[in-house]
Amino acid sequence: QLQDVAAQVGIRKVRYPEGKTHLDRQKDLSHPYMTSDLSKCINCYRCVRACDEIQGQFVLSMAGRGFDNRIIKGSDVSFFESDCVSCGACAQACPTSAISDVFESKSVVGTDITRTVCTYCGVGCNLEVSTVNGVIKSIQAPLDAEVNGGHTCLKGRYAFGFYNHEDRIRTPLIRKDGELVEATWDEAFEFVATKLHDIKAKHGPDSIAGISSARCTNEENYLMQKFIRAVIGTNNIDCCARVCHSPTALGMQRTFGTGAATNSIDDLKDATCILVIGANPTDGHPVTGAKLKQFAMSGKTTIVIDPRRTELAKYATYHLPLRPGTNVAMLNMFLYYIISEGAEDSRFIADRTEGYDAMKAEILSLDMDEMSRITGVDKQLAKDAALAYARAKNAMSFHGLGVTEHSQGTFTVMLIADLAMITGNIGRRGVGVNPLRGQNNVQGAADMGCQPHQGAGYMSSYDPEMNKKYELHYGRSVPVGKGLKIPEMWDSALEGGLKALWLMGEDVVQTDPNTQRVMKALDNLELLVIQEIFHTETTKHADVVFPAASFLEKSGTFTNGERRIQRVNAVVEPLPGTKPDGQIICEIMTYMGFEQPDYHPSWVLEEVSKIVPFFAGVKWDELGEQGKQWPVQPDGTDTKILHQEDFKRGKGKFHFENWRESEEVLEHGKDYPYIITTNRELEHYNC
Repeated sequence: QLQDVAAQVGIRKVRYPEGKTHLDRQKDLSHPYMTSDLSKCINCYRCVRACDEIQGQFVLSMAGRGFDNRIIKGSDVSFFESDCVSCGACAQACPTSAISDVFESKSVVGTDITRTVCTYCGVGCNLEVSTVNGVIKSIQAPLDAEVNGGHTCLKGRYAFGFYNHEDRIRTPLIRKDGELVEATWDEAFEFVATKLHDIKAKHGPDSIAGISSARCTNEENYLMQKFIRAVIGTNNIDCCARVCHSPTALGMQRTFGTGAATNSIDDLKDATCILVIGANPTDGHPVTGAKLKQFAMSGKTTIVIDPRRTELAKYATYHLPLRPGTNVAMLNMFLYYIISEGAEDSRFIADRTEGYDAMKAEILSLDMDEMSRITGVDKQLAKDAALAYARAKNAMSFHGLGVTEHSQGTFTVMLIADLAMITGNIGRRGVGVNPLRGQNNVQGAADMGCQPHQGAGYMSSYDPEMNKKYELHYGRSVPVGKGLKIPEMWDSALEGGLKALWLMGEDVVQTDPNTQRVMKALDNLELLVIQEIFHTETTKHADVVFPAASFLEKSGTFTNGERRIQRVNAVVEPLPGTKPDGQIICEIMTYMGFEQPDYHPSWVLEEVSKIVPFFAGVKWDELGEQGKQWPVQPDGTDTKILHQEDFKRGKGKFHFENWRESEEVLEHGKDYPYIITTNRELEHYNC
């Protein structure tokens, strides 16, 4: 483009400085990530259209006439004072660098451009990272990416400076005399291997546990659970994927047979109605949020169920501001009005589902006046929204942690699935049930078996026959039964049962509830090993810290919220003294007598494909730039839409669950009548 060509041919000076020009226009340097120099502007309107049509923020517009025609922000204020959300779409669209980012993306041509995947939320945006002599200069969004199509948020585009920050951990550390001191890799591995052998010999394998990370790659998560199960010999493996999203997985597994998104975000192009419940996607999943916002602004039916007036709720056709904790009652109202008004899809119900009559009888026995009182939502509003969903040609639903992190989270997911089945909104484009995964690899960490009750591929750890499959490929026996969940690990550590804990990329002191209790549990361990890139509140309690590599320094795959397995490609070499998490796990397994090759995603994926049925056709060299959505057949064919002909479990299963008040409200509600509900913020969530 114009600025790039000018830079390449060395044109820097203005050839016509005399006469009336725009050279005196003042630069706007108020924005932390972008600059505005309108002396370079050619009034092409690209930035305005990018802001309007991609992000839907409407910050930029044209003002003035003739020679004074110019781009303004908001009501002609500075970038910083405007409503800009820093997505950078305008900077990427600008051909002259009149709007550019502060990372020189328009003034420096990268010697190398590497395509990889964002490490923040579960959208899984593709990124093109420009480097010069091994230093990252800028990040852009590739226009051909199926996931994000030339768009990304401020974190994906601008939050990369941490990769070579001076505070990165750059050498292994071992605690001696109360202080973490530098050590060699061999010293650290030898120390940890010896301690783990001793603890296992003295207290048994169940005295050791591991917590994996949804920030790490599929391959690293797979290796982590393999290490805990095949080397240590315990099912004490867990991660945040189970903590936050197991209600979705379990609820959808019981209803459909598969606990993952049924469709792709691209299906919004064919949807005529969306239902968003318990999610604030414009903050938590900004690129998907922008697409949902554009959908709502197009005039198509948008239903938002949320106690708060989120940004999406402002544009919704129907906003149902229910009382926190009453999702089940709200969805039962939807089902009641769909059934009582005859808006159900009788053919779909008869052909592809079971349990409908029992569910119907329970739903019709409910008192809508009571449900309205419980939820705080007007009956007519609930009825109108329910019928709008039921009578839409194609209706998609999206839900987040506002659904799953409740005592009735699993049942809420089942009711969302009931809504899709009762209206026939399953098995084609523009419909389905689509959970919005939190971190970048929540889906993948669960797929790889980082949970105490299921191994890789969601095969039950209780089933000896299933375990034979693992043993065949691991070459070692694996334990039968359920391991400890994260909260149970703290209980066991405090009681003296759990002696050693290995953390890969998890800051449990910062993230888990009851911080004081977590710290006491950590301090009660004989050995705490942590893989991290920075010091955290948790590393303060560590006995050994291994310096890990960031996502920009390693290769592997992430699986986004739409089941898309995508390649993460190393952009730069790991900082001296650091290693990828997968390499650390491979080396400790070798030190403990279970020899592994050096880490590379190709051989790990090959092993995974032999164990996990829906990864059967996944090969590192064949994923391409767009990735593949599981299940992937042995011939490499992927699956865009689930349950097109049949459900994984045979027929879809209807479930009924009545609402019940949470124990906390029942116990404390009279004395403490106010409820606090937290929310995510664009700049802070997932950082």
